[in-house]
Amino acid sequence: MRPTSSLALLLLLASTFTWAGGDDDDDDEAQDIAPARMKMEMDFAPLEISAPAMPAPMAAPGSFSARVGGSGDIEDLYLALAQGILPEPGVLRPEGLFAMHDLPTRKTGPCDVTLCLLGEVSAAPPPAVAPAQALVMLGFDTNLPLEGWSRPPMHVAVVIDADPALVQHGGGGLVGAMLGLQANMGPQDTLSLVSAGREQAVYAQALAGDDQGGWITAARRVALSPEGQVSQGVARAARLLQETSPPGHLMRVLVLSTGAPHRMGAAPETLKAQAVTLAESGIGVTAVSFGGGLDTAGMAALAGAKGGAFGRAPSLEGVARVFGEDFEALFVPLVYRFGLEISPASGWRLSGVFGVPEAALTWDSAGVARLTVETLFVSRKRGAIYLTFAPEGVSGMPPAPLREGSALAEVRLSYQQLSGEWIVGTRRLAPEPMELESSGLRDGRALIQWLVTMREALAQHQAGDVDGALSRLAEMGWGPTEAARFPKEYAAWLETLAVMQAR
Repeated sequence: MRPTSSLALLLLLASTFTWAGGDDDDDDEAQDIAPARMKMEMDFAPLEISAPAMPAPMAAPGSFSARVGGSGDIEDLYLALAQGILPEPGVLRPEGLFAMHDLPTRKTGPCDVTLCLLGEVSAAPPPAVAPAQALVMLGFDTNLPLEGWSRPPMHVAVVIDADPALVQHGGGGLVGAMLGLQANMGPQDTLSLVSAGREQAVYAQALAGDDQGGWITAARRVALSPEGQVSQGVARAARLLQETSPPGHLMRVLVLSTGAPHRMGAAPETLKAQAVTLAESGIGVTAVSFGGGLDTAGMAALAGAKGGAFGRAPSLEGVARVFGEDFEALFVPLVYRFGLEISPASGWRLSGVFGVPEAALTWDSAGVARLTVETLFVSRKRGAIYLTFAPEGVSGMPPAPLREGSALAEVRLSYQQLSGEWIVGTRRLAPEPMELESSGLRDGRALIQWLVTMREALAQHQAGDVDGALSRLAEMGWGPTEAARFPKEYAAWLETLAVMQAR
């Protein structure tokens, strides 16, 4: 890992960024959207460093990005459409949609701290988010190079939910999933398999990460154990990790389950509290759900706490693909308690946030918004959050039209490093020339248009307004360009139209 003694200049033209380190005791849970007075008080003075104006983007060496923890994908949408079912609008989660895409924003140099915030501002938001007149993309860079970086060794305790889907063919599907996990682990890693079945039926064995034969034997034996409850298995796995993990290893519980509510053993709120308790003892939870069920609230709750991550596969056989596509984003935390405090400039208001769970957003009486995400994970894909801004009031323009260089908002960043130290910074957001737009900003604009349109159409259809829903979908007007850039989203759009027209 590279040293962190200097500050990376990763900012907009003529911008200012400040970093500082220190302690913070703010560990409150994120609240639902509601008026609340929010402050971020640090007991140290920030160190201010001014970034000189940079005439043009500067190429930067490849590095990892970051991904929001507690989010999976929107595989449930595709599963439902394949069965001719229109899903609930809530299935379309921005964080799940963006997790399926690489969304790189423009860099202006290397990142020399744990996590660097990148940003772009455009005066061309998606039409679906009117009256917004500005779109902001906040991306992430890290000081972890893609070449030559080695993650810490891990001890993973896999909780096997002995669902009938797991025991078919002698546990063969589970063996395939375990081999997909094994492909991303090495001899420095340790694996234990734990049944969610009865205590006397537990089979747990610490295996080297590259012991393929031992994995296959253990997976088959655990898959055939009696039915149990996921919450019980998680508690058992945590005890095993605490008692047997080698020093210096990351400790993680991996839950493999269909996520069916009757198999979880507790309500989602109780499962999240269980995961929070584990996080305080240094154990994270990765939940990977598989199958056609649309209700995975319990799995998402387990993975929504500090240190938690959530993946989704259409079948048990597809779990190996989930591990292979972005292993680090499921298992390797980067920072905790990631927070953004967004202060719109005079005449503007924050009108939309895409890319983090809604429960992570709170507001104060002055219109300042704060986002809190429990965990960001290391990711090979470029993670992103998108913001939209609209003029204050119901209609009318702000005091001065949005133009290049004019202030739109100030963002205050904070996060807790794995070592416990806090990092804090601020930056100014202002529009730039459209010719400097990154592919991530352009793709994000199109994906938001798709997301909002699909959600609204599904909600209209659910309310009985079939003609309005069809009209809303038709307004999106995607063509060959979008079909080539976003094939899955394009197909889902057409399938949704077909299902609605057939009813």
